[in-house]
Amino acid sequence: SKPILSHVLVLVVQHLLEDLLTQSSMAFSLWPLRSTKNKTGTGITEEDERKGIKLMSEKLESMCPCYVEMDVLFGHKPNVTPIASYDSQEKDSFNGDDDDVLLDKENNFLDSPHNLDPLLNNDDNLVPVENLQDDLKSKSITHSTQKRNQAMTPNLNDKSGSRKRLLDMFAPTYENLLESQNRAREISDNARLEWDRERWNEEKVCNMEKQWFEEVKLQKQMEFDEKQHAKKHEFEKEKWNREFELEEKQFQMDLTIAALSSSRPIAELEQILTLINKK
Repeated sequence: SKPILSHVLVLVVQHLLEDLLTQSSMAFSLWPLRSTKNKTGTGITEEDERKGIKLMSEKLESMCPCYVEMDVLFGHKPNVTPIASYDSQEKDSFNGDDDDVLLDKENNFLDSPHNLDPLLNNDDNLVPVENLQDDLKSKSITHSTQKRNQAMTPNLNDKSGSRKRLLDMFAPTYENLLESQNRAREISDNARLEWDRERWNEEKVCNMEKQWFEEVKLQKQMEFDEKQHAKKHEFEKEKWNREFELEEKQFQMDLTIAALSSSRPIAELEQILTLINKK
């Protein structure tokens, strides 16, 4: 099961790499077409009209049949980090980067006596002193509540600091990145250990097969050597017997010749020859 799992993981990784390479090659081939589309003065020529091309999209599609699909995938990515715009009224701040200045302006506006309700400046509609402080507190609470509600539900299309804070809320923290790195390292270590374990098992099986082959080879070699030694011993024995027989025959022949060469009686010679042949 483990080799099958490893094979499946290899196939999945190969499939992901093929998809990534395909998207990369499609994105790479898209840029010349977008450059042609964005060039000033580029349009439908007479040659294109003769070919039946009347729209710029048709021309781009004739240059690359996959242009429409690639343009949908890679041509309309939103800019999630727009460039900060400079506020000419605030020389020391960029718009959307310093909320403290705007808050100070609002607080100064509330604290300034010239910006109070015009009814307060009218003697006929003058608010009593004991109610003035309560009225200001009510307006301040209402204003702070509105600001808090706006901060709790920011608009993602504006360029204020609340949008930046909202994006920072969903940005990966150091602890999350560290945990992800540790998890990835753990997965990598486990995969490497599993790979080493499989390789060790394969080497063990291979060594066992090699050892068995060497033992069989040694056994066969010993049997072959034993047979060769037996054959050699049998050959030497037969050779010695043949040589002994030849020497014995030669000795009998020499005795016969010597007996015949002597001047003995025939009866005695016959007895001598009989004795020689018996040997």
